[in-house]
Amino acid sequence: MTSEQYMLLLQDLARVAGLADPSALMENGRLKVQDLDCVLEHSPAYDEKLLQVRMRLGTMPADTTDLTRAILEANYVSGYGGECVFSLYPKSDDVIITMKVRLQESLTAQELWQGISDVAQHGSQMWEGIVNMARASNDEAPHDLRHQNSFKP
Repeated sequence: MTSEQYMLLLQDLARVAGLADPSALMENGRLKVQDLDCVLEHSPAYDEKLLQVRMRLGTMPADTTDLTRAILEANYVSGYGGECVFSLYPKSDDVIITMKVRLQESLTAQELWQGISDVAQHGSQMWEGIVNMARASNDEAPHDLRHQNSFKP
């Protein structure tokens, strides 16, 4: 997808998302989805068919041993071959989920919006489950998340 095609997709995405002011999306790739701050990153020089969508899920609490393990296990169990992964934003304690989208010329703004919305919903649910499990018991094994995950990008 060329830069021009991508900008047309963003314009249509702004309409589908019901944005009153699409300037943040058009200029910086910034978007709010289900109360999550998102950034859409497209670098045609790197790969014109790759879009990365990053969503801030929350902040890592001070005691992160169980959370770190649970996040890494969630990547392994529900990462879907690297299409969606949890990470920690450099220089902060922000937990991010990154979604990879292949930009096919046939991709519609509605399909893109639905995919981003689904990842926002399921990513938030997974993050809440990880945090709640870590808070509930420091002795409980994080691998129990396997049964709670219904994450499907």
